[in-house]
Amino acid sequence: MRDLRGSPSRDVGPFVRFYAPLAATSLLLTSTNPLLAAALARTSDPAVALSGYGVAFALTGVMYAPLLVFQQVAAARLLAAGDLASVRRFSVLVGLVFSALAAAVAFTPMGEWVFETVVGVRDAILDEALEAMVFLWPVPLLTGVRALHQGRLVAGHRTQPIASATALRTAVLAMVAFALTSTRGGAWVGAVAFTVGLFLEVTVVALAHAPLPRRPEATELESPGEDRLLSTSWPLMLNVLLWWSTPLVINSVLARTPEPDCSIAAFTVVEAVAWFLTAPVGQMQHASLALVDSRSAHARVRIFGATLAGVVTVMLAILALPSLREFVLWTGFRLAPSLLEPAGLAFPVAALYPILYGHRQYHQGLFVRVGRPGLVGTGAVLRMTLILAAAPLLLAPMGRNGARLGVTLAVIGLLGEAVFLEVACRRQAIPRLPAG
Repeated sequence: MRDLRGSPSRDVGPFVRFYAPLAATSLLLTSTNPLLAAALARTSDPAVALSGYGVAFALTGVMYAPLLVFQQVAAARLLAAGDLASVRRFSVLVGLVFSALAAAVAFTPMGEWVFETVVGVRDAILDEALEAMVFLWPVPLLTGVRALHQGRLVAGHRTQPIASATALRTAVLAMVAFALTSTRGGAWVGAVAFTVGLFLEVTVVALAHAPLPRRPEATELESPGEDRLLSTSWPLMLNVLLWWSTPLVINSVLARTPEPDCSIAAFTVVEAVAWFLTAPVGQMQHASLALVDSRSAHARVRIFGATLAGVVTVMLAILALPSLREFVLWTGFRLAPSLLEPAGLAFPVAALYPILYGHRQYHQGLFVRVGRPGLVGTGAVLRMTLILAAAPLLLAPMGRNGARLGVTLAVIGLLGEAVFLEVACRRQAIPRLPAG
C-alpha cells in the first residue's frame, strides 16, 4: 500500500482500505455532540444542563485542541525516523500541563473567575459548568495519548483499530449518557459520558498493534530531531487553535447583525449539518502523510482525495436544493419559519465546504510529511486574517441573513487558504518529493 505506482484501478483498493476507516471515524466523532445533547435534553432542567455542559466543553476543547496535532507529529516521526520516544514524552508532558490547567478550573477558585468573569455565565449555569469540569479535566491528557497512538497506527497503515475504537467510544458514551438521565442529572452527565467513552477509546488504540514502518533511505523526507520537536509542533498547534476559534469569531460577527439570535441559531444549524456531511474528507491529512512518499504517489493520492471531496460536494449541493433542504431542516430541527428561510439560503454556499476542506487537509498532511509544518500555521493565520478582514465589509450588505454571512466568511477563509497551500505545495513540497 505504500507504493502507489500502479494503475489507478489497482491503486484505488489500497487507498479505500486505508481511508475508509478514517472516514468512518470522522462520521462517528461528529455524532458525539448530537448524542450528548439528546441525553442532556432529558435531564430535569435541560436548558441549564445543556448550557452548563456547552460552556464547560467549549473551554475543555480549547485546552485539548493543541494535543490533536500529535497524530501528525507521531506519524511523521515514525515514517522518517522509526522512533516515537521523543514524541511520547512531549505529548504526555503537554497533556499533563493542560489537564493540570483544567483541574485548576475544576477544583480551585480559578474556575469561578474563568466562567463568571471571562465567559460571563452565572448562577445555575456557572454551577453546572463547574460540576462538568470535575469530570472533564483529564480530557487533554487522554487526547494527547490517543493522538500519539493514532499517529502510530496511521504510520503502520492500520487504520481499522482507530475506527473500531471510535465506534466503541460512541456506543459507550451514548449508553452511559442515557443511563444517567434516570438520575436528576445535569451537565455532569455529559461530562461523565464523554470522559468514560474517551478513556475506552484511548485504551483500545494504545493496545492495538501496528508494525513499525521501514525507515526510508536518505531523502529530504526527514523528520526533525528531538531538539526541534517543539518548533515542529507549535505551527500545528496554532493551526488547530485557530480552527477551533473560527466559530467563536464568526459568532461574534453575527452578534452584531440586526437579528443576532436568529443569525447565530440559523448559522449553528447549517454548520452542524454541513460539517457532518463534510466529515468523510476530514482525515485526508493522514492519507497524504502516510501514503505520499514520491511525486507519483502524490499525483495518485491527490486524485483519489479530490474525487472523494467532489462526491461529497455534489451530495451537499443536492441537499441545498430548496425542497430537500427545507425537508431536512424541518424534519430534523423543527425550525421556525424565521430560521428556516435564512438557514436554507446558506446551504448553497456551504456546499463548497467539502472540496475546500478536503484540499486543506490533504496539503497540511503533505507539508508535515516533507518537514514544512510552518506552512500549515501560516495558512491558518492567513485564513483567520481573511475572515477578520472580510467581516466588516460584508456585515452591512449581508447582515440581514446572518447564516449566509457566517458561511460566506468561512468559505472566504478556506478559499484564501486553499490558494496559499496550492502555491506553497508547488514551490516547497513537490520539489522535496523523490520522483518515484
